[in-house]
Amino acid sequence: MWLSGQQKRPNPAGEGQTGTVTISGKGLAVQLDSERRNLELYGPGGYRWTPKVGQRVLVLKNQGEDPCVIGVRQGEDAPERVTVEAGAVDLKGQVLIDGVPLEAYIATIVAGMMGG
Repeated sequence: MWLSGQQKRPNPAGEGQTGTVTISGKGLAVQLDSERRNLELYGPGGYRWTPKVGQRVLVLKNQGEDPCVIGVRQGEDAPERVTVEAGAVDLKGQVLIDGVPLEAYIATIVAGMMGG
């Protein structure tokens, strides 16, 4: 019958929601429509991070799969820790540590070791 073909079909693509982190680290939990616990955390290859409690995150839910956290809202507080692992890291531009250029930061450390 014609009407049977007019029913809304489920969307095979993932559905994204934003939620608030309630537990950080191991056992990551996010408050969506209800609290979801032990969520997997995804990011770019070689880049690992953990969102803080209270941060807004993007959660992806695919049909038939468990939800996973795939990002944090830009402009939010920085994560507690970020780890980058790679065979090589190619940095272009100026590298700053707490606002100090890397070269000046190293020079300060060396001067302190040399007693000056």
